[in-house]
Amino acid sequence: MLELDENAPIDSLPCGFEGYIMRDYVSSTPPFPIYKTKYDYPGEQIYNPPFGGSATSDNNVLSSGDKVRPTYLGISSFWGWDADFYAYKGKQNPVSNFCDALTAQNWNYKTKGFHMDSGATVVLISDNFQTSGTSAFEVGSASFQAEPPSTSPYYTLQSRKFTFLCQGGFDGWDIYREYRTNGDQYRIGGSGFLKGYCGSDPRYTSATGEGTFKLTTYDGIEMATTDYYAYLLGQLTFNNPEAININVFTTPGIDFVNNSNLVEDAIEMIEQQRADSIYIMTSPDVNMFLPSVTADDIILPTELVDTLTNSGIDSNYTATYYPWILVRDTVNNTQIYIPSTGEVCRNLALTDNIAFPWFASAGYSRGLVNSVKARLKLTQAQRDTLYEGRINPIATFSDVGTVIWGNKTLQIRESALDRINVRRLLLQTRKLISAVAVRLLFEQNDEKVRNDFLDAVNPILDAIRRDRGLYDFRVTVSFSPEDLDRNQMTGKIYLKPTKSLEFIDIEFLITPTGASFEDI
Repeated sequence: MLELDENAPIDSLPCGFEGYIMRDYVSSTPPFPIYKTKYDYPGEQIYNPPFGGSATSDNNVLSSGDKVRPTYLGISSFWGWDADFYAYKGKQNPVSNFCDALTAQNWNYKTKGFHMDSGATVVLISDNFQTSGTSAFEVGSASFQAEPPSTSPYYTLQSRKFTFLCQGGFDGWDIYREYRTNGDQYRIGGSGFLKGYCGSDPRYTSATGEGTFKLTTYDGIEMATTDYYAYLLGQLTFNNPEAININVFTTPGIDFVNNSNLVEDAIEMIEQQRADSIYIMTSPDVNMFLPSVTADDIILPTELVDTLTNSGIDSNYTATYYPWILVRDTVNNTQIYIPSTGEVCRNLALTDNIAFPWFASAGYSRGLVNSVKARLKLTQAQRDTLYEGRINPIATFSDVGTVIWGNKTLQIRESALDRINVRRLLLQTRKLISAVAVRLLFEQNDEKVRNDFLDAVNPILDAIRRDRGLYDFRVTVSFSPEDLDRNQMTGKIYLKPTKSLEFIDIEFLITPTGASFEDI
């Protein structure tokens, strides 16, 4: 993700990119990229110095002219690029206590970047690199400090563009480590964080200089450069429902056993800050985070139910599914097991498209799973164990394959809200009513505004009732002097949500041959 610097002028815009960090070589010149710095015109002799030679050598290319619209400056297919050059794996994991110094020694060379402004040659590469003191950019053929005149090659909007390849970046994941660091132990102060800490904070002096984790802050929150905080930061970007409109939230691969703190933070955000979405939580079915556990060591339904019970998770905004499913990885031409979370979200979207959110996303109509197979073919007894333990099973049937076979949230207490379709009914109703109610704010607080509220809300609920979401409803609005003095309007909405059919009880009776069915 690219973001404009928060301290940049309001009228600034991207005009180029910095060079690429490379390892320095003592006895040879480090590699460097070749940029297209200008648009070519018909009949022009093009000379590219990086290839050597002179202006009259065979390196000249007779140009047939660029079509500006499909042509980009910067990294260009005209000269091509070496894909291996950009396969940057990040700074090497330090092996001594002088981690910062060692890192600088290993990665202290930066290539030139590209800038559209021809005057950018005055910008120098930082003193932190071997190439310091030299120009930081290969530059374009014209000035680009103000709106270009008609004679400039940047005059048309379609000419003001360039291409670059992403390199480096850091999301907290160090590729030199064997295991991901998103477990709970990689929070600040945790055993995993202390082992990898690299800094001088007095709170962690015992671990100073041992690894690559460093402290940072986001919106006043102390974080670290472990991917635990990369995931946490990703979750926090969704905490404002007025800025981002969603109705389903999920964190695939972040399960409630190995990443309990991230899961709890996600549940808290959905319940307390958004209150308009349902969270699809991932359940583990094989503990792949411990080196001593093999891929065949499946967490059985009874064990998973006990683990969920001990976790203390109790939320009607959250649901989870078991087991994982086998899918085809067409990119790598193999098959892999992944959480069923993605398929659950697909079926939720399918339900919204072919029915309504208050219909259950399960069963033969709205619960079919695209997979080769489930990791474990659940028996009837195992499905019952999971469902009684608030975990929705992924069942396997001979005629249709894998199917979502559950509709429960993670609420412990039995009520209408322990079903996903009822929770989604309330979320959808709340969102629709909020959208019309907010338009009445700052109107005169009198009888008319209350009637306007009732006239807006009743048709919404009546439409939901016609679409089989409600058995019945009632809306009331108070008109007390206390509400008037507080500049507020208090309303109550009573709902009788339609339940989903989950159990069919049929009794077969053998009757005598001579019996009459009219007498039964």
